[in-house]
Amino acid sequence: MKKMIRIDDYMSLRLIMWSFPSLEVISRREAYEHLASKWEYVHLRSLEDHEIELINGLIDEFGPLVPQYRTFQTYSADRPYTSGRPIERVSRPRTPRTAHVADYPQLHKSALRHGVSDQEMTCNEAFLWYTEHWYDIDLDSMGDHEKHFLNELIFEFGPILPSVDPEDEDVVGEPIISV
Repeated sequence: MKKMIRIDDYMSLRLIMWSFPSLEVISRREAYEHLASKWEYVHLRSLEDHEIELINGLIDEFGPLVPQYRTFQTYSADRPYTSGRPIERVSRPRTPRTAHVADYPQLHKSALRHGVSDQEMTCNEAFLWYTEHWYDIDLDSMGDHEKHFLNELIFEFGPILPSVDPEDEDVVGEPIISV
């Protein structure tokens, strides 16, 4: 018999299982599948150590977790999904909670172009900035330091759904799951 997982022992699991409020336990396989299908709702910074251990144990047991992300922020039944990079191990995010804009040349260039002075941003704000101003970003001239930072943001917050037309914010490009 498979070992069952008590949902309320893992707040991230309870969060993604919000639509099953009366469900108290699930199998390890079900937990793995729910995590993969709703990974976009797992906030890595809020994971407790025992949750990280559970997720890594599930990865060891069932293989890399392949997260699914909605490609557009819609709640229709036919919402498209994209697969993220396979997750082979979960650890605490290495990115700092804030970023100095000047440390990342493409972010800095774009921010200055839009009248934002050299400042500090939260990582969430930086992620949103890259998303909303992707049309300003030149990947060819982006250094490894900034690519690493951007990949950490993508891993933590999900794929970038790039704005590709500065005149129309509703024009979204293909999801970016790594750079």
